[in-house]
Amino acid sequence: MGYEFKNLILRLNHELTSPPTEVDAIVHETSPPFPNLSPDTVPLPENTKDINALILTGSGRAFSAGGSLPFLYSRTSTPPHINSSTMYNFYTNFLSLRSLPVPTISAIKGPAIGAGACVTLATDYRITKPSTKIGFNFTRLGIHPGMGGSHYLPRLIGHGPASRVLLSGATYSGDEAKELGIVDDLIDVDTDEAFMSSAIDIASSFSSNSPVATRGLTRTLRMSMDEGLEASLRREADQQALNYAREDWKEGLDAVVEKRSPQFSPYFNK
Repeated sequence: MGYEFKNLILRLNHELTSPPTEVDAIVHETSPPFPNLSPDTVPLPENTKDINALILTGSGRAFSAGGSLPFLYSRTSTPPHINSSTMYNFYTNFLSLRSLPVPTISAIKGPAIGAGACVTLATDYRITKPSTKIGFNFTRLGIHPGMGGSHYLPRLIGHGPASRVLLSGATYSGDEAKELGIVDDLIDVDTDEAFMSSAIDIASSFSSNSPVATRGLTRTLRMSMDEGLEASLRREADQQALNYAREDWKEGLDAVVEKRSPQFSPYFNK
């Protein structure tokens, strides 16, 4: 009997309020907690332990709209030292996919904003549609980037382009994201089904090769990208905790809710 090559599709919630729980396998179905996708001792059900590639996508029209507003507003009433720990754990929970020793693909079929955009950077390959919106809008909300965004983006597209993307807080089309190097491939199709079919084809081109060689190479390719990641995540968590304690953060959120431009305070305001 020949070896059965498996791809796993992991579907994010529309907003990053908690780890995704819906997992569809091409061959089997399972629903493990997201943090359990860990190296070597991957505690998935027996029928999916030998997956050879993972596709990360959204469960609805969006890939992910980032953190939910109730969660974000609640940061303003939490002490900074607690916020720092909370955010670090929040990042590492989702970035645990980085420890899964198989190729991972972000299938960005709809908007990926904020933390949702940052999660895509932790995967090995990213595809999207030409019209999809991708944005690292942190500074427009009055906050430092998190979820490893300030670590991975400069390594992927270079210091200058990453500075422009992160400091401007702008949102980009799929075409623009491809030109900048934020995504690796554009899939110009009419339906989500056709888009996911293309994602599965790409995953299969990885998963059909030697599992031993593929897992080893996946680890090798990530080594330089992950160097210094721990320090970057701690820095991001501390900076976000500082921002949560400032009025600019609530102003940024209020501006989103009220659909207006934020009015931030000068740097030296108390």
